[in-house]
Amino acid sequence: MSIIKLTSSYAGMLLLLQLSVLANAMGETHVVSADSREPIRKDDKREHLTRIALAGVKGVLRKNIEARLPAFKPECSADEEVLQRYQRTVRKKIEKAAKALGYYHSRTSFLIKKINQCWLVEAHIDKGPAVRVNKLDIKITGAGSQTPDFQELPLPYKSGDVLNHLKYKDFKSSLTNAAQEKGYLAAKFIKKEILVDLKKNMADVSVYFDTGKRFRYGQISVHQEVLGKDYVGRYILLKKGDFFSAEGLIEQQQLLQNSGYYSSVSVQADYEQAKQATIPITITLVSAKRDHYKLKMGYGTDTGFRGRISLDRRWTGSAGKKLSLAVGLSQRINEITSSLLIPKKNPEKNNLVYSISVKQEENDDVISESIKVGAILSSLGRGDWKRKLSIFHLSDKTRVKGESSTKSSLTLFGVQYAKVHSDNYIFPRKGWRVRLNAEGALNKLLSDASVLQLKAHGKYIHGLGKGRVLLRTDLGTTFGDRLDNLPKDLRFFAGGINSIRGYDFESLGVINNEGKVIGGKHLLEFSAEYEYPVYEKWSIAAFVDTGNAFDDIATSDFKVGVGAGVRWRSPIGPVRFDIGVPDGDTKDFHIHLSIGPDL
Repeated sequence: MSIIKLTSSYAGMLLLLQLSVLANAMGETHVVSADSREPIRKDDKREHLTRIALAGVKGVLRKNIEARLPAFKPECSADEEVLQRYQRTVRKKIEKAAKALGYYHSRTSFLIKKINQCWLVEAHIDKGPAVRVNKLDIKITGAGSQTPDFQELPLPYKSGDVLNHLKYKDFKSSLTNAAQEKGYLAAKFIKKEILVDLKKNMADVSVYFDTGKRFRYGQISVHQEVLGKDYVGRYILLKKGDFFSAEGLIEQQQLLQNSGYYSSVSVQADYEQAKQATIPITITLVSAKRDHYKLKMGYGTDTGFRGRISLDRRWTGSAGKKLSLAVGLSQRINEITSSLLIPKKNPEKNNLVYSISVKQEENDDVISESIKVGAILSSLGRGDWKRKLSIFHLSDKTRVKGESSTKSSLTLFGVQYAKVHSDNYIFPRKGWRVRLNAEGALNKLLSDASVLQLKAHGKYIHGLGKGRVLLRTDLGTTFGDRLDNLPKDLRFFAGGINSIRGYDFESLGVINNEGKVIGGKHLLEFSAEYEYPVYEKWSIAAFVDTGNAFDDIATSDFKVGVGAGVRWRSPIGPVRFDIGVPDGDTKDFHIHLSIGPDL
């Protein structure tokens, strides 16, 4: 009987392969090298000199053999002696590649001939019977042995599986990775062994792994110059005495990077200083530039040409307050805004923003001038729902062209809940977005009228065939004052790139006696779109939108827009170019352009 015994001992991340070889009565010796145990994952692209052709193998085995073929190839002018040496090298490589996938009895014959003044080496491979797993002996001991981190790891084989050495290696790696990620830093292999019986073509696989103790965080040291000691602690997720987690280190680094205060973030576990199963953590932060300026220029079919210049002061003191100033100009909307952000406890989830804005807005029929002052308290609640509580005082002057102005003074209290779920942030194939708003004011409570407005927005994306279906709805209703007395900010309009694409921006709504579109107290919109990929990052789309803004649903006139578009997957999200037409009027087409994520 010929038996191969493969054993390995764990020292850091190094793997040592020891072989015990028993010879049969004929004196035959079977040798397995460490190189033969692990299939190569990637194909090498080699320049063709002498050509080599493989016959008798296919699938994963063929790919592994192709990947292991020698990089050197004889020139077409090479003599037969060189070809014979090349043949012997190829034979060894094939045998090793076959053994790596469990074929220990492969045999290769060669036919060498010259075609068109160049050598062709034909390798005819008989892979022979496969060695299969007879017994799998897995034992996990230590503090983490009963946790899902180890208990739920998939086993490398079932009884009867072909002995693929890569699966054996991957299983060992999954054990060491789980130990490293969850803080079992003293974990080690007690036994790693494969016993192969070449006569029976059976193998027994044994892996004994001891997780050891789970380490905890030791002293947390933070080195930075931006925030005061009491305030920087709001950004430190790691707590002394908590269980060590590699994922926790990554989350800590991401939170500090997203804070905007630092240009460089380093979160290091001092493994060499570990004592009594605790590891000190050192966080080193390099301050970003305090002031950041931005200038943006662009064009949107709803706004026309636009520009925006802004100043962000990343911190105004040791408490980490952030100040922003911005001026935006366009053909339809001009606005000056200022805001002060105050981080709260758990700043990744909670913050308070005070803001003031002065805005002038004009569509074809309605002009608005307003000043808005207030605050928004943002928080992240259960199930990752984002909540915003707001209070704003709005002073507005709205004028329909050809009519006198209507002045409003409202103190608006609002609440918003929103959530986004998707399988990909920039290019989702499946996902959804929901946003719910309620906002209202009470007469004589710093307001000259009572009003309540409710809004709901939803979008759903689902893969269908090679393409995607995109569905959207927008609903809104207003209770209280007459439409004529409402500021433009509280009137609903329809039409435009994010509404009904067969019509211009805010061109739909209630029409007064002079033929001007003055908006509506209610909104109802639906949209359906199908997008289909045609070439690499390009796709085409067809859509239908319907709805309108109105005062009374009984007398509302729902409009329909249909059209088609082109999509390009840019690094910052889809670029959309759409042409929409009102239903039944192909001569009245409208072009829309937008950029950004779908959700």
